[in-house]
Amino acid sequence: MTAPKVSNGFFLTLSLLMGLLLISCSEDEFFEKNITGKALNTSIKEENMTKFARVLSKAVYERKDVRAFLKQESLKQFDKNYDVLYYLVKDEMIGEESFRDILISYSSVEDLEKIERSIPLLNIYVSKIEFFDVLPENLDTDDTEIPVIVSKKSENALFFNGIEELSFEKGEVPNFHVFVVNENSRVILPENSHSIRSRRRVRFRSPAFDGMDTNTGEDKLSVGLDDVGQKAIESFKYFFKDDGSNSQKGFQRDFIYYGITPENRTGSLNYSVTEYIQFLEIDPKIYYDISDQRNSEIYNGDPFINNSGVKRKSRNGYSQAELIDRMWSKGAYNFRFEIFYSFGSPMIVYAPLRPDQIWDFNIEHSYRHSTWFRKSKHTYKIDPSKFTSKRVVLPNPITIGRWDIRNESLTRYVKIYEEDEGLEQMHKEIYEMQYAHGANFIGNTKISLGLKEAVNSETDVAGGVESPTTITKSGEIAVMRSIESDYLGCIKMYFYDPVLHDVSASTNSAVVHTYDTRSVKLGLVVK
Repeated sequence: MTAPKVSNGFFLTLSLLMGLLLISCSEDEFFEKNITGKALNTSIKEENMTKFARVLSKAVYERKDVRAFLKQESLKQFDKNYDVLYYLVKDEMIGEESFRDILISYSSVEDLEKIERSIPLLNIYVSKIEFFDVLPENLDTDDTEIPVIVSKKSENALFFNGIEELSFEKGEVPNFHVFVVNENSRVILPENSHSIRSRRRVRFRSPAFDGMDTNTGEDKLSVGLDDVGQKAIESFKYFFKDDGSNSQKGFQRDFIYYGITPENRTGSLNYSVTEYIQFLEIDPKIYYDISDQRNSEIYNGDPFINNSGVKRKSRNGYSQAELIDRMWSKGAYNFRFEIFYSFGSPMIVYAPLRPDQIWDFNIEHSYRHSTWFRKSKHTYKIDPSKFTSKRVVLPNPITIGRWDIRNESLTRYVKIYEEDEGLEQMHKEIYEMQYAHGANFIGNTKISLGLKEAVNSETDVAGGVESPTTITKSGEIAVMRSIESDYLGCIKMYFYDPVLHDVSASTNSAVVHTYDTRSVKLGLVVK
């Protein structure tokens, strides 16, 4: 066995860096309780954390594909950090085996189950220390000598191929690549996370940590021109480029709300314009999550499949409407959108939608011909894993209000839930809002294309963080919602996101900018 390449000079006492290394986040947390269960005894948790580090160190020593997997997952930065949450990735395949099965091969099912139960937020952090150029991006997956570190109460232990090779005082930082076993403090697990049928997803303690749901600006949706507001179409005539010029797409709302063009760079707020959620796509993978309130006696619960197989002995089969009536309970899902503009109460709007409005069921149908001895028979089977999304064009678009950036943030957050009846509870959450400098306005008249740099604007800051063009402030927002509601993600909008990416008269279509939480995709129109 070869010991890891370490020497006395490889450790520096840098307590601040150790804090960053051994815990995923030290920022302010919500006043929100983690509902994964009561915390177990600290010593038991430490024991199981150490066992996991020992097992993981064997896997990363012997298997390059495991090292490559952890590197790849960390670079996704699902929580805006180089974290790999075990709960989310344990069933991911590495070759022909799941990550969990590989770890079991170095341990046992019983031991791993104990670890999973005692540490629901078990996490693997891939170290980043820029001072030493130790970055996840340059981790060499051919290197077998990458140790695993776990933080204990009194010390930090370094494991190499299942053996504790070194222990060192808390606050000492290795200046080489390591995998760190810890607990993730940026996320909260849903209450039904133990369910095998539940989709593996998490809630973030703050939208600032949400690396999974924030729109990247790359997702687009082609729709008919009749479904797009005329104001948005007109804006594309002036702002249609993918560059940093005065004609870039990001300036479209300057025209929509203020009448500003590349030539005419001043305008007053148009109070007759507002934004709407017009298009929705709901990922069918969330069926098991949002169909959790089941009550066959009443119609105000979540719709669910109450009969997965239907037969009819007849030459004529069932119609689609008849199948839905026989296979599904009554009712509709109630999608709730919370729109956060500034540090006041959010706007809350709803979209009730039936399952057949949002999904194609792709029902399996087989037919048996009649003979002298038997009747014809139609057999139908429905399986949620075979559902596909429909694009919903809302007949009554959901208004989310005009965007007055003189008095509102340049950023908007939209949190999405499938609302269920239950105890209402006050939730307090931290948001970061970005504002334009007052130098961009005279009254309600905007006097710039985009954002101009402010001069001597310290009086605008009022406790915020100032840049040449914006002021960023953080604050707490409280909102009442049912504790039973199912969280479907949060998106962040920016005033200078494009509205349209393309307009084609020949195909009578436009490409709309969309936002995607991986559970819900939505597209906006401005009319």
